[in-house]
Amino acid sequence: MSEPSAVDLLHASIQRVWNERDDAVRLAAMDAIYHADATIFEPARAVSGHQAISEVVAGVLADMPAGFRFEIDGPGLGHHGVATARWKGGPPGETSVSGVDVARAKDGKLIEHYFFFDSPL
Repeated sequence: MSEPSAVDLLHASIQRVWNERDDAVRLAAMDAIYHADATIFEPARAVSGHQAISEVVAGVLADMPAGFRFEIDGPGLGHHGVATARWKGGPPGETSVSGVDVARAKDGKLIEHYFFFDSPL
């Protein structure tokens, strides 16, 4: 069986990790998608490890209004284990934040995940 592509992993991360409000479900998804030594890179900080990354996700989602979800916005691009994905987020029918993620895969899981945010809408 072949490993998932970096694009597939990045899309799964947005859908199954960054939208998940249940800590246990999110950590299980992270185990399938993120390498044990994964690090996320936001503009102001870098965070490593499943538990610490899960806490970042929980904090992000706690700050968002009811119904808020991240959505993939167009096709992903990737090669050589590196992928990009454009995304947007907001309550149903609204976009309050958008950007592009870049991620690198290692051993069939995301090891580095970088976040780039568009200027406020």
